[in-house]
Amino acid sequence: MSRSQGESILIAVAERAERERLAAALRRHGHGVRCAAGAGDALASLAREPAAVVVLEEEPGAGAGRLLPTLRARHPDAVPVVLCPQPRVEGTVALMREGAFHVLEYPATAEELGAVAAKALEHGRLTRGNRDLQSRLDLTERLAMIGRLASGVAHELNNPLDGVRRYVRLTHEGIEKEHQELAQYLERALSGLSRMAGIVRQLLTFSRNVVLENEEEGLRAMLEEVVRTLSPGGYAMPEVVLENPYLDLKAPRALFQVFVNLVKNALDAVEGKGARGRVVVRVARTEDAFEVAVVDNGCGIPRQNLRRVFEPFFTTKDVGKGTGLGLPISARIVERCGGSLRLESQLDSGTTVTVALPLGADARGARSLQGAEA
Repeated sequence: MSRSQGESILIAVAERAERERLAAALRRHGHGVRCAAGAGDALASLAREPAAVVVLEEEPGAGAGRLLPTLRARHPDAVPVVLCPQPRVEGTVALMREGAFHVLEYPATAEELGAVAAKALEHGRLTRGNRDLQSRLDLTERLAMIGRLASGVAHELNNPLDGVRRYVRLTHEGIEKEHQELAQYLERALSGLSRMAGIVRQLLTFSRNVVLENEEEGLRAMLEEVVRTLSPGGYAMPEVVLENPYLDLKAPRALFQVFVNLVKNALDAVEGKGARGRVVVRVARTEDAFEVAVVDNGCGIPRQNLRRVFEPFFTTKDVGKGTGLGLPISARIVERCGGSLRLESQLDSGTTVTVALPLGADARGARSLQGAEA
């Protein structure tokens, strides 16, 4: 996020000389500032580019009092500061009720405005932080509930599913030579049952009723295996490239499944590009951590879907191509290994998914999930 988008202050004052004076004062305090010609112009400016703080002037019959409800509805993250000539108690209370963070007597001195702007910026950061925290807590509660449901469904399905697969396999072996057409039907049934069994395994992994592989492995060997296994190969096919695989790094074997999921997703994203498709698995290292980024130049993810990609069962793939469990499972595994997983994407430009782990995130971090709370 750019500074202007996250920390800028919008000065919405009708008189040009006054807004330039206020803007200059705030810039001297190190703030990013832009201006709008009054309250009406402020909304148009905010629609083009958000601001962390909006400084408005209150005018008779117009101005901040009329704008504040609209500002609160359309731009809830913007913190309003109102400039009011000779503010009275009842007027100040009314403005605060409409959402004003602070009411300053107009004209305000540079020192007064600078101090209030700093407090407003901090208030905005804390408010956004609390909102993000609440959102994460809500998501955690939903994931826990879905995890418990997934565990129950998986256990109920597993036994009859194994029985059906065994009987279909025995029937297939008995009639394969004499009834070729029936054998083909059974082969398709086996394929569907295998896919169902795979979904059950994913549900069990997601519900945490499994034990992660806790053995260490050289990161280079692990990534080379992933690339070797998944590279499409052949003419006019996407390319999978491994960059910077450090020889001296160790990682929990459980991460192999994570890297497989991420590279498969990247290959799906570049599927339509043919030989122009490119997937890069890139390793970077700092003093106390290492990162493995899977970068593709594929279709990207629409902005409205970015917040949903880690939701269980959410997928944009065609029916039969994805369960919507790959990323949630990968995030769970990385978290249990002591690391984090982040995703950045731009529509029509590609996606980068980064696994970050502290050095020494070995078998001690990849602990058993058996009996852990979903």
